[in-house]
Amino acid sequence: MAETTARITLVGLDLIGTSIGLSLHENAGNYQVIGNDREPTRMNEAKRLGALDSTKWNLHSACDNASLVITTEPLSELPEFFQQIREDVAEGAVIFGIGPVMQPALDIAANNLPEGINFVAGRPVHSDISSQPEPRSELFKDSTFCIGASPQTATSALELVSNLLARLGAKPLYIDPLEHDGIVAAVEQLPEILAAVLFQAAFDGSGWHESQKLAGRRFALSTALEASPEELAASLFANRDMLLQRLDQLSTQLETWRERLAAEDTKPLEESLDGLVQGRAKWERDAKLRDWDRLTEPTSRADYGGSMRQMFFGNLFSGRSGRRDPGGRDKDTPKKR
Repeated sequence: MAETTARITLVGLDLIGTSIGLSLHENAGNYQVIGNDREPTRMNEAKRLGALDSTKWNLHSACDNASLVITTEPLSELPEFFQQIREDVAEGAVIFGIGPVMQPALDIAANNLPEGINFVAGRPVHSDISSQPEPRSELFKDSTFCIGASPQTATSALELVSNLLARLGAKPLYIDPLEHDGIVAAVEQLPEILAAVLFQAAFDGSGWHESQKLAGRRFALSTALEASPEELAASLFANRDMLLQRLDQLSTQLETWRERLAAEDTKPLEESLDGLVQGRAKWERDAKLRDWDRLTEPTSRADYGGSMRQMFFGNLFSGRSGRRDPGGRDKDTPKKR
């Protein structure tokens, strides 16, 4: 009997989706990678780069009998997305949703996916803070990739995602979804709100016509907003309880900083900035080196079964797949047990 070829579908061919496709094509496996995106130009570019075996403009066709669906669909689009593909994917399929927050995505999945289809939430931590990344096969190499799931998620689905991340060279970090969203509120979403506020203060303030001529790199970095208004609003609103707590803390901090600035001398400012400048420098150094001690060590989930990996991908995702150096030796090839 001929061996069945598994189908992996990438929905959303942005930086993340295209880079995953490129990694999956580093070594051939018993699968084909199908790509789908609302923008035909994105599909064509991903195909040109070698990230896909084929493209399907129709979502139903793209997800037909897919064993693994990897999507970067915005939170606001997830309910409709799940409703559209729930009858198309293979029995026992895994949907890996990559987005800014986890618990809202898990709640949407629970309300829109039938029993037997597992949803796992994920978020990569882009540690390359010095440049604007482009799609490449090693985008996630040695970087932390957060994984969250509900208590009902099958361990085989979590293992499949874990092995996928190992294939990408990423370090999976299993984390409680609510804990993740609380942290993201501070380090991702609060900066997004501040970026909007800072731009609004300058844009709505008197003299913007002249001020914009003097705004440079510092202003650009501080006010960058990368998502669409609809996507950004949906993710902020979905995590609003966490964000409201962070905003209350920020209000207290701003009042403290106002008092320091209003003091009679610079000593309060100097003392505060001294520790912060050093702390910021250390964080940037660690981010570039990816040296996080505990955080970079993958947290294991006990009693994982290998049935899904064996069924769909053989041993491909049992670790980083082997690459050959010019001398023909396999690198990073998992040891046989």
